[in-house]
Amino acid sequence: MTVELAHPSTEPLASRSPAEPAHPRWWFLWTTPGRILAIGVILATLGVISAFATSTTIDQRQQQLTTVLDHTEPLAFAAGQLYTTLSVADAAAATAFIAGAEPRPVRQRYEQAITDAAVALTQASSGLTDKPMQELLGKINAELAVYTGLIETARTNNRAGNPVGSSYLSEASSLMQDTILPSAQRLYEVTSTRVDEETTASTRIPAPVILVVGATILFGAFAHRWLARRTRRRINIGLIAGGLAILIMVVWVGTALTISTAGSRSAKNTAAESLKTITSLAITAQQARADETLSLIRRGDEDVRKQSYYERIDTMQQELRQYLEREDAIDKTDLASADELLTRWRSADERINAYISVGNYQAATQVALGTGEDDSTPAFDKLEEALAGGIQESRDQLRSDIANARRVLSGATVGGVVLSLGAAVAVALGIWPRLSEYR
Repeated sequence: MTVELAHPSTEPLASRSPAEPAHPRWWFLWTTPGRILAIGVILATLGVISAFATSTTIDQRQQQLTTVLDHTEPLAFAAGQLYTTLSVADAAAATAFIAGAEPRPVRQRYEQAITDAAVALTQASSGLTDKPMQELLGKINAELAVYTGLIETARTNNRAGNPVGSSYLSEASSLMQDTILPSAQRLYEVTSTRVDEETTASTRIPAPVILVVGATILFGAFAHRWLARRTRRRINIGLIAGGLAILIMVVWVGTALTISTAGSRSAKNTAAESLKTITSLAITAQQARADETLSLIRRGDEDVRKQSYYERIDTMQQELRQYLEREDAIDKTDLASADELLTRWRSADERINAYISVGNYQAATQVALGTGEDDSTPAFDKLEEALAGGIQESRDQLRSDIANARRVLSGATVGGVVLSLGAAVAVALGIWPRLSEYR
């Protein structure tokens, strides 16, 4: 009897049934130690995010204030100085012309104004980066050269006794009033707007930081309560220490941001507005002075110049009274007498117009250039001095407010980061003993 064996390749192989995992995937996270670990990781992560959000927000705010203090504000001030000194130059040139002998102090005032305007042009050009404003500066520079040439031609003809000198002076003044000053005004308005915008940016509420820190505090409170119920321990020193660190950080950083915001808002709403108002008054005063003197040069359009002068004086009195009525007005002491000076100046101008109406230009010139208390020049000079002091005090206050707003944030970055990271470490140290109880 023969027994046949099957070929080994045809033997059925034993099949291995797939091994089922002892626990479903992520099972550990559903256990008590897994939840404790997850809570610790989430709290630590929120602490790190709080540190990052706090430091980033404070650094950005400090950078914004530094940009305003070191770049934007000096640029705006240079533009304002350009606007003011050009007006001074035009008024001084007309005053020197009607004096005949051209008093040296008046001539020096004109030359100093032109020098100051050139310096302001250089300072403004070094800070401008956008092409339209650079082109505007180039236009002002070119037209200023034409203006000074016309003034020198008028001066030469006036010394020689040629009547054509008044025509050159009129052409120069028209160029200044109709072309150069509007361009300078546009430059000043653009740069002042940038100061306002960048200062406003430093006062915005840091919503991301508030959300992150708020989430950290709420989740920390939930974690402490949940852990107390699970572990039968009411107090977790690590979580409490972390919460205190976050609370201290909130108080510290919140106080610093509040004080900084108050300083920035004071700079924008008080000092910057004051600076713009007084600068506008100073420019209007110089333009009114030019109207007053040109009425003695351009025979035939005295009524036009008189109307322009009165409109400028009325505008100045209205703006000055509105400014002095503000509770936060700067330099009220020096500017309190400005309204009286404007009244005296207007009375002197009315005397000038009375002499012009009867053709007595010599007497009118004496009132315009005289040094008596009832003459025009003393009132104008005192007004100019008061406005110049107001401009300087307003600018000092503006820079002081911005510097204080930046300074108060100095230690908040490091403090916020250290406290936030310290809170994360405290949470880890508080969670670990409870986690180690599960083996």
